[in-house]
Amino acid sequence: MTKLKLAWKVGCAYPVESIIINWNKEATLDRNELAGLSPELYRLMTAKLVATASPDWSAILLYSEARWDVISEQLIALPNENPDAQKVQRRMLGHAQYFDATAPLTIDLPLSEFGGLTSERERYWLVCFDESSAELWTEANLLNIVEAKVPEASRLIQFMRGEGRDHQGRKLDEILAFDDFWLEHTHDFVQWLFPIPEASRANRMVPVLTEEDCEVFKHDADLRQQQRRALDRMLAFYGLRRRNGVIEALPGLNPRDHIWLKAGGHNHLRITRIIRSMHYCHQPQLAAELQAAFISIGQTQGFVSEKTISYWRMANG
Repeated sequence: MTKLKLAWKVGCAYPVESIIINWNKEATLDRNELAGLSPELYRLMTAKLVATASPDWSAILLYSEARWDVISEQLIALPNENPDAQKVQRRMLGHAQYFDATAPLTIDLPLSEFGGLTSERERYWLVCFDESSAELWTEANLLNIVEAKVPEASRLIQFMRGEGRDHQGRKLDEILAFDDFWLEHTHDFVQWLFPIPEASRANRMVPVLTEEDCEVFKHDADLRQQQRRALDRMLAFYGLRRRNGVIEALPGLNPRDHIWLKAGGHNHLRITRIIRSMHYCHQPQLAAELQAAFISIGQTQGFVSEKTISYWRMANG
């Protein structure tokens, strides 16, 4: 039988040849046929299993009883006050159907309709991941997922990856290579290196950090590392460095050469932005380390005002 390997998930998709849908829209699948598709499906189909609705797609999830016991406990433990958690609980716990090892695999309403099992003329596929889980899809829904285009990364994300340019045509590596004089006297680059959700009042050409961008930072370790490279350059500009998880002063740090140690100035706003950006870009521990270092060093080796210190204290939260 033809087997289609999919790139979008680690699993194999098999065509379902036999399915009977009656006038009550109950869909009955041939467990023996499905068991013969692969060794993994044999173990799944010849034991107790549970069918339920996918929380994200129009598909039916099939789990071994043992796997479902773990998943159902996790679902029950989700916070009830969270609307997204409530949606997942309603879909998966509310649609769950249980089958003994020898019971016919008949999927009733509303689960059958939820998964698109409405016509014997439709073509269906079973996607198997391991011996404890599989998914039942209509061909149309499966193709929509397989062929879905990955959204194009925002200009900010492209810039942070080193692939795109900022509004002045500069790439990330070019900015990081500039000297301290340039960093001090150029005011439209730090918003690209350390984005935050609010628009810059000084420059409307720079990007804001969107929820989608935050999600990319959350799941892309390389992107977070790129931002840490930018942070290390700015720390060197400020006479600091990261070493062994600690942010410390470099030898020779002084208010004359490192003017952020003075009572005021635009670098205090930059530092607030940097701390906030690291927090929003899913590096909260580093944001906390920055916050503590700037407050401590600013007070012990400089003349940073209490007003500025109060802004820094509020920046990581």
